[in-house]
Formats: sequence, structure tokens, C-alpha cells
Amino acid sequence: MAFELPKLNYAYDALEPNIDARTMEIHHSKHHNGYTTKLNAAISGTVLENESIESILSSLDMSNKAVRNNGGGFYNHKDTKADVMLSLVESSKT
Repeated sequence: MAFELPKLNYAYDALEPNIDARTMEIHHSKHHNGYTTKLNAAISGTVLENESIESILSSLDMSNKAVRNNGGGFYNHKDTKADVMLSLVESSKT
């Protein structure tokens, strides 16, 4: 199972003026995508290839830096903090 970059539920500019669209675009399309791509490369052809991210991290070999760093980055971004921020921005408009 290859991990996929989650689609955002909002436009890159949805958090403006708090976070500008370019920052969101870079963060999602480069930063988060980098974790996703590198995690997939690190687990390709291994027993981890068909595991969930939670399973991978719960039995993590801490010496496997590629899986540790990119799996952790992927997991930390999979339920993006921007969703929380969008909720706060929307609620402040009312």
C-alpha cells in the first residue's frame, strides 16, 4: 500500500490573511509531499509496505532513520493542523 498525499478540503488561500496561499501551497505540495514520497521509497519492497502508518510507527526500528523521519512527518501531517486553523478562522468570522 503506497501512502498518498491527502487532498486538502479547502483552497490554499482559505487561511489568508493568517497564512498566505503560497506558504500553504509550499507546505502541502513540497513539504508534506516530500514526507509522503520518501516514506514510500523507504518502505518499498519491505514487510512494512502493506502496513498502516500507525502500525509502522508502533513497531518502529528507531535506527531506520528514513522510516522514522518520513513516517513521523507523514503521520504528523496526515490530519493537517491547517484543518484546525481553518475552523478557527471560520468561527472568528461569525
